[in-house]
Amino acid sequence: MKSKIWLNRQKRDFFIKKANLKGYLSRSAFKLIEINQKYKIINHSKRIFEFGAAPGGWTQVSLEINPQVEITAIDLLELKFDHPNITFLKENYLNFNFNKLYKKFDLVLSDIAPNTIGHQSTDHLRISTQVIDLINLLELILLKDGSFVTKIWKGSEEIKIINILKKMFEKVSYFKPKSSRKDSSEIYIVAQKYLN
Repeated sequence: MKSKIWLNRQKRDFFIKKANLKGYLSRSAFKLIEINQKYKIINHSKRIFEFGAAPGGWTQVSLEINPQVEITAIDLLELKFDHPNITFLKENYLNFNFNKLYKKFDLVLSDIAPNTIGHQSTDHLRISTQVIDLINLLELILLKDGSFVTKIWKGSEEIKIINILKKMFEKVSYFKPKSSRKDSSEIYIVAQKYLN
């Protein structure tokens, strides 16, 4: 029954239809377009690191906005988008040795989320743990004055995460894209001007 409801929603979804028309690999491509329209994080970026890049919707958008940008992307699933500017790492980021990269990035993007179990507070705690893991990696991969964008689901840990980021960045903002489903608790945190 749940899968039937999901299929019907997918068929009616305006952004899925739009993504298919434009050749984007996911509807979430529009979320990054909206984030960039407001914060201009991609336009002047030289190197992007992207967590949870598959299937490649955000990667496509980054290169569309800034064709010169170099992207290093990591995911357990295959990227369905190939480009000379992309270095793809088919790995679990939790097991990857980031010291092997020998370079840092001026923008770190993450649209990753754990599989949901339908229990809102448990799902929130799981994505919050992932976000904390990413924050702990920033000193290894993010350049001074760089930006960090991550998805989170609203809940009890959100303020704690915002407070951690406020100590690390000059500016920390919330953003809810119009392309994010209205019934979804997802929101994006945009942290700019890394202080390290």
